Amino acid sequence: MEPSTIEAALLLLATASAILAIESRSLVRTAMWFLVFTVSLGLLFVALGAAVVGIFQILVYSGGAVALLMLVVMFTRRRDETA
Repeated sequence: MEPSTIEAALLLLATASAILAIESRSLVRTAMWFLVFTVSLGLLFVALGAAVVGIFQILVYSGGAVALLMLVVMFTRRRDETA
């Protein structure tokens, strides 16, 4: 079975956002790219016919994990750039 255009686009978006999340130097940008990754992965699950898994992916990872990651980012101390 050939993958559809939507599935291929979501797969490309998920791969690109995962790479950008790993390579980003800013913790806030890393969290945002992780959010894009988890939402695109959830939508990919829905497009492949696993709607329940996709909904839980979006609710748990996009909602809970990214919110927790943003709290950690807010409470992280910055290093002194001059030293």
